[in-house]
Amino acid sequence: MRTTFPHGDSAMAQAVRAYDWDATPLGPSAQWPSPLRNAIDLLLSSPESMYLVWGEALTFFYNDAYAPILGPRQPHALGAPLRELWADAWEAVRAPIEAAFVGNASRFEEVPIAMNRYGVPEDTWWTFSFSPIYADDGSIGGAFCVTNEVTARMRAQARLADEHERLIRLFEQAPMFMAFLSGPQHRVEFANPCYSRLIGHRDVIGRPLAEALPDALEQGHVRRLDEVYRSGRAYAANALVYDVQAVPGGPTERRLLDLVYQPIAGADGTVSGIFVQGLDITDRISLERAVREAEVRNRQILDSVMDYAIIATDMRGRVTSWNEGARRILGWTEAEMLGQSLERTFTPEDVARRQILIEAAAALESGSGMDERWHMRKSGERFWANGSLMVLREETGVAIGFVKVLRDRTVERLASEALIKSERRLDALVRASSQAIFSATADWSALRLHAGNGLLDDGRPANARWQQEWIHPDDRASLAQAVHAAISDKAALELELRVLDRHQQIRWTLLRAVPLLDADGGIEEWFGTASDVSDRRQAEEQLRLLTETLEERVRERSAALLLAEEKLRQSQKMEAVGQLTGGLAHDFNNLLTSITVGLELLQARVEQGKYDRLERYVEMAQTSAARAAALTQRLLAFSRRQTLAPSAVEVDALIHGMREIISRTLGPSITLQVTPAPQPWKVLVDAPQLENALLNLCLNARDAMPDGGRLTISLHNRSLDSAAAQHLDLPPGDYVCLSVQDTGTGMTEEVMSKVFEPFFTTKPIGQGTGLGLSMIYGFTRQSGGHVRIDSEVGVGTTMALYLPRFTGTHVQQEAAALEQPQHPAVQSCTILLVEDETAIRILISEVLTEAGYRVIEASEGSAAVERLRSLEPIDVLVTDVGLTGALNGRQVADAGRQYRPSLPVLFVTGYAATAAVGAGQLDDGMEVLTKPFLATDLKQRVAQLLQRHVQ
Repeated sequence: MRTTFPHGDSAMAQAVRAYDWDATPLGPSAQWPSPLRNAIDLLLSSPESMYLVWGEALTFFYNDAYAPILGPRQPHALGAPLRELWADAWEAVRAPIEAAFVGNASRFEEVPIAMNRYGVPEDTWWTFSFSPIYADDGSIGGAFCVTNEVTARMRAQARLADEHERLIRLFEQAPMFMAFLSGPQHRVEFANPCYSRLIGHRDVIGRPLAEALPDALEQGHVRRLDEVYRSGRAYAANALVYDVQAVPGGPTERRLLDLVYQPIAGADGTVSGIFVQGLDITDRISLERAVREAEVRNRQILDSVMDYAIIATDMRGRVTSWNEGARRILGWTEAEMLGQSLERTFTPEDVARRQILIEAAAALESGSGMDERWHMRKSGERFWANGSLMVLREETGVAIGFVKVLRDRTVERLASEALIKSERRLDALVRASSQAIFSATADWSALRLHAGNGLLDDGRPANARWQQEWIHPDDRASLAQAVHAAISDKAALELELRVLDRHQQIRWTLLRAVPLLDADGGIEEWFGTASDVSDRRQAEEQLRLLTETLEERVRERSAALLLAEEKLRQSQKMEAVGQLTGGLAHDFNNLLTSITVGLELLQARVEQGKYDRLERYVEMAQTSAARAAALTQRLLAFSRRQTLAPSAVEVDALIHGMREIISRTLGPSITLQVTPAPQPWKVLVDAPQLENALLNLCLNARDAMPDGGRLTISLHNRSLDSAAAQHLDLPPGDYVCLSVQDTGTGMTEEVMSKVFEPFFTTKPIGQGTGLGLSMIYGFTRQSGGHVRIDSEVGVGTTMALYLPRFTGTHVQQEAAALEQPQHPAVQSCTILLVEDETAIRILISEVLTEAGYRVIEASEGSAAVERLRSLEPIDVLVTDVGLTGALNGRQVADAGRQYRPSLPVLFVTGYAATAAVGAGQLDDGMEVLTKPFLATDLKQRVAQLLQRHVQ
């Protein structure tokens, strides 16, 4: 019965079965001898790493455990000749393989073999054995190898040996004495050379300490060891005295020791020995004592030097030594300066520029540095000193501080400055010129001549009146201005002016002067020259006359161009005004017609005694008046002079709240799509005005899509750099872009250029006022934003509002709900009414009087201010904005607030002037009521002002 060969499903068993053995010296596997087949079954079933070779070719077989050893050779290893497969390691295994083929088994441990498994040479270690495999006829057909790589273990052992060797060297070479004592008798197991030197090289290894060092026993050191061993607590001592007696009865040598007795305990806490570690500080203590003695001697020497200040500092510039000469020169005692910064002796200017660091860096770089500059005494007096700064170093060369030596050289400095000043004065004279040479005081109040050429030294003595006597009257102001600028800038002066000689003849003169500065940068005096330049000035005048006619022609041409440009601007302005007034006249004539006719019919009915249907004419007049008021509000928005109540608005929430009303307005034929921003910023605008603008844009988009379409409202955050902002006529910054896009008829370039003009409309007559987009544009610009239009005929239009991002903490002011306002007791309330229009003043006064208020009337601002300045009780100021006379309504209100800081103010106006309400926003306690208004509106607004004031 045939069975599968080789047995098993291991990877190598499958590989052997799949291998084409016909082309090898072994031939087909079915013909292999049974010893080879048995050996291969044994090889493949073993968990140990093994391989075998067969025949003279040493055909190679291996198992799964051996496969990782092959590395990159594995794919072509099976069936390969061993000599070729392991050519790099062949010499290492050749002898045992040959021995196996003659019947000798062998085993080797931790054999080093140089290999090249991964393309680079490596040292490896192996434990392996070779056994012969006998054929059926008793001959040896192959060899069997069991092998294990022990490279990692050998390398770990080598590292451990190295660490042990380094530890031994460290122990022996340590500058501290070390020893290990075992057991309760403190038997010396180990001692380093430093310990041996300490005890006089006595033989102590293996001996109890009391026996080996009797002097230590007599001095109580063994007793301390007994206590450490018994308690398990370490013992430490500084400068411990140990009198070493190397020979019994011989001389002793006292040593001072810093040491630690450290108990060594096992896992159970039982102490088995003591580790002794310490440092012999005898020499250090002796050196410190010698240093202290030397310091005393050196200090006596330093204090005897009285003409020099000798100062030592640490690396941070803090004083560590201060001799008597330093006290005499600088004024501070050593007690006052120890630990203080040496900068106390520096001038404020040197402290500001960190002169102490500059000097220290120079000294560290070169070893020493010269120091010559102004210093400060304790009294605050400045003195000049020169000296040097040297680095103080240890024997190792490490810098530990500085030594500064100073000598007072103030007297020599003053003499040197006088010489330098003289040299600088002479140098200034030479630099100025070879012409008339003069000097002037620091403020030019007096002038002195040193040499001249007949221009200035004409026999008149120099004095404080030199400007009046020598300088032409028309040039004295320019001279004074030039002198003032030169003094301020401490800069050279150069000026051409006219000088009057003794004959009162004009001579053009080039005046040049330079300042002479003192050591602190202040001006001491001026040195300069004066040169006669009359001939050059005469030539320049002749040249000017030659070119005068040409310049005149250029001026005439420029004036003609300016006049033409002004006429063009005036024509454009009149065209815009005509368009605006024409539209206003049309709409207001319609409204006024309905009002006047209605009032005329009302009067006729009353005269006829017919009182039925009177309400119809009143209602018609009121409706027309309301439409006129709405029209003026749109005009104010267009002119950007409407009163705004800005607040922090979340535009996405505003769009969401208007979505339903916009959908109903658009109708079923238009699809509404809203695209919000991921995290939209807030904006600071008037929310109702923004709602009105958005609704107007949607209505315009609807009208542009008579056959239906899609309207998209989008919201985006935009950060505009300088270039992008300039393109939109905006300052750079963050903006929120609210856009309305339609798929309607679109606009031509001509239409887009006029859409923001008042009363411009493309709609049929009666279907639009032409103020909608003008109002939107005015509102947006007044809010600090911009409107952009993108349109294409037949494609659609996008209207984008850029509104500035809100980044503050603005709190929205909401009107209090006053459905039934709780009016204060009107009998006790007095209202000052200021109105220059008599009819309006009478009507308002009657409305307020009927409401129960006491009304004081004033027809102009000055009279109202006098009332406000008086002690008369006034609870509310109601004033028109555009008053005739010296004061307008806002100025009256400001004056009233000076005398009555919390006075409520109601502005009554036909427009919201910026001067009245301050850039479109009102102060606290101020409100605006726009004309026209209802009597009920007036009474309610006054009541609300009083109610808030009381609260």
